[in-house]
Amino acid sequence: MNRQNIINRLLYLRNWEFINIFLLPVCLYITLASLKVQNWQPYAFSVFIICVILMQGTFYWHLKLRAILKNETTLPSYFSQTFSIFKLVNVVLLSIYLVLIISSQTISFTNFQVTVWSNAIFIFAILEHINYYHYQLSHDNLNDINYLIRHKKIRRSPLCIDLQKNKERVLKQNAG
Repeated sequence: MNRQNIINRLLYLRNWEFINIFLLPVCLYITLASLKVQNWQPYAFSVFIICVILMQGTFYWHLKLRAILKNETTLPSYFSQTFSIFKLVNVVLLSIYLVLIISSQTISFTNFQVTVWSNAIFIFAILEHINYYHYQLSHDNLNDINYLIRHKKIRRSPLCIDLQKNKERVLKQNAG
């Protein structure tokens, strides 16, 4: 991929993640309102988690784009610590959903009525977290598909790779 193709790809990723932060809740509202869903809380919380992860993704792709545009080889010094905190926040939010499910089954005053569909959205939130912080699950271009065919495995996500590179760079600096 040449530099301009990389820039175009990063613009696409950043901009669409940003648009989806707003589009997803609107689609959820329209769907729930048209179906007259009474217990909307699990849906809203699951979509909230996805939107938080999409915000992180937007920020990550923006940082990558800015580094490319400035001909820099590393991300800002705050990158690793910021995204480590984001990763922890995601785990906490995902855990809260599970606690709410369990408490709604055991405590009568908790109104967190889950359905197959709200759980499906929650699973999508888990997959989105994995897609950013562990393994690249989305394969939406020829380069990704060729890698998958050639190596017969999914690759580490770009964010995961950048976090690992940054960790190794800091360890090397501290050792030297």
